[in-house]
Amino acid sequence: MYIIFPCILFVMILCSLLMVWRKKCIIKKICCMSVQEKLCRLNELVNPFGFEYLLSQDIFTSRKDAWQRDFGYCWLYDKSADLANMVFDCEPIYFDYEGCTWMIELWKGQYGINVGAEIGIYRADGLVSRNQRTTAMFHTVPDNDLPFFEYTLFRESCSMYRIAQRHWWLTGFRLGEFSSPRMLTMDAAIRFPQRAMRDAFLQGLKNAGYQENEFSLRRNTIVIHFTTPHSPQPVSRGSIQEAAVQKVNQANCELYRKVTEDYTDTLDKLEYLENLAPELFEFCMHSLYA
Repeated sequence: MYIIFPCILFVMILCSLLMVWRKKCIIKKICCMSVQEKLCRLNELVNPFGFEYLLSQDIFTSRKDAWQRDFGYCWLYDKSADLANMVFDCEPIYFDYEGCTWMIELWKGQYGINVGAEIGIYRADGLVSRNQRTTAMFHTVPDNDLPFFEYTLFRESCSMYRIAQRHWWLTGFRLGEFSSPRMLTMDAAIRFPQRAMRDAFLQGLKNAGYQENEFSLRRNTIVIHFTTPHSPQPVSRGSIQEAAVQKVNQANCELYRKVTEDYTDTLDKLEYLENLAPELFEFCMHSLYA
């Protein structure tokens, strides 16, 4: 009995010393790396997840060739989002164009340990009636039909980031920050490749309940001020389940900040995390799309 306790104490001290030594080695490694080296390494690590890191905006964004492009969209994704710790406002806008029903959807909210927003464009195989929209499968569209997306995400009137690209699914996620969807506002500009497509979407926007003070029009571009969604939201919104998910998200954000508190920028935080605890790094990356 008298031998066991000193042995346990010795092992604990040895483990603590090894952890301190390991942390010092990681810190030294990070200090020796240039910003470009860190950026290239991070993008190599997140590429398999379908994302890249934009240093200028401090966000992760989806790649145009992301693997998610093969899976399209259906309402079940939004309906079951809380199971993946995602709590967001969603606004699907349906419109008929060239013999098919199209959909452009806006999202903003909390994605695990990320605050962010998305715009995506999808198309059904044919015309879809109003009562079939929540069961229909929509597919991503070819490059020549893609609009030019641009949006700015605001939190309580303060701009968080701005992103713009011709894309099928334009996203931006800020890691380690927490917010409720109602605190976020999204100003989204959509420039369509054809005026007829713009007009069809405009009619869909009005059908969804948008009033003239909530959008503006200039040539082939429609600008939407997205605050409170007009569309029916998943039944989990506003529920006890959602509150519990947000509690978990907030706790995970605090844990991320605590573990990486020695660093101020995302490149250093994630380089440190990937070296110290790869499983936590993987958790952070999975929260972008899980």
